[in-house]
Amino acid sequence: MQRREFIAVLGGMVAAWPLAVRAQKSLPRIGWLVFGDAKKLGPVDQSLKDALAQAGLLDGRSIEIVFRYANGMPDRLAELATELVAQRPNLLLAVGGDVIKPLFEASKGRIPIVGGVSDSPIRSGIAVSLARPSKNFTGITFLTDEMAAKRMELLKEVAPNVRKVAVIFNPQHFDDEVTFARRGAESLGLELTTHPINKIADLDVALQGVGASGADGLLVISSRLTGIVAAKIAQHGQERRLPVIASWREFADSGALLSYGPSRIFEAKRLAGYVQKVLNGEKPADLPIEQPVKFELVINLKTAKVLGLTVPPSLLGRADEVIE
Repeated sequence: MQRREFIAVLGGMVAAWPLAVRAQKSLPRIGWLVFGDAKKLGPVDQSLKDALAQAGLLDGRSIEIVFRYANGMPDRLAELATELVAQRPNLLLAVGGDVIKPLFEASKGRIPIVGGVSDSPIRSGIAVSLARPSKNFTGITFLTDEMAAKRMELLKEVAPNVRKVAVIFNPQHFDDEVTFARRGAESLGLELTTHPINKIADLDVALQGVGASGADGLLVISSRLTGIVAAKIAQHGQERRLPVIASWREFADSGALLSYGPSRIFEAKRLAGYVQKVLNGEKPADLPIEQPVKFELVINLKTAKVLGLTVPPSLLGRADEVIE
């Protein structure tokens, strides 16, 4: 190759490099805040990632995903949300009201947010209404708080001798399930005591409080934090003959007596459609926030046997899944 030809080829290659860089930078960027750790996405986040891939939104090919992981530490969420906003993403993504709220505050209304929340987005201040959110958040509300009274009914049905129920919850999780649970308890003649945890290390103290309260039943307000310690709570319940109930099926899978609530794995998949719409230019303010369409009752018969409880056949007949 002559010197002139070599220079021409080299010049063409150099000219192509900026184009390749620009092509990479042109991918829509998604900032995804995850409550758990980087080793493995939890089943809900993974179901959303799978749904995005099925919709053709593949990390590194059609989109760029920037992850931040809180590693189960709620006090890191605000800092990580700020880091994601600094990445100038086209869209922010998360599942969980306690994860969405820091993103909402850090974004200052400037970046679209898609996600799923357990509480009412109106009460938490991230939307004006479900039909017309009018702010920069849209997605799905699982409405687990408004079903708390129903979970109290199920507890009474499967364990009719329960008189006092302890509630373990994360006060940083922006829902109102304790209030709804208290109303349900009062209608059933049950006494309620509350035991907050703000971090994983608080659980032992909370469980000691449960024992001191004389509770004979345990309701867990599902959140990313309580989900991490679900197995330990379930084990505590089995050891002390306390029926444990919650809204997320992960609790029943971990050994709780039963769970009843929306199928978060199914509902999270629906968020992929919102991501597509926002990336195509639609505004979250105009996209209605949807309510869950699939609910599931999961009963752990193995745990029932440990607790010495006989689950009524009528309740077993209504169950979507029975763990034996």
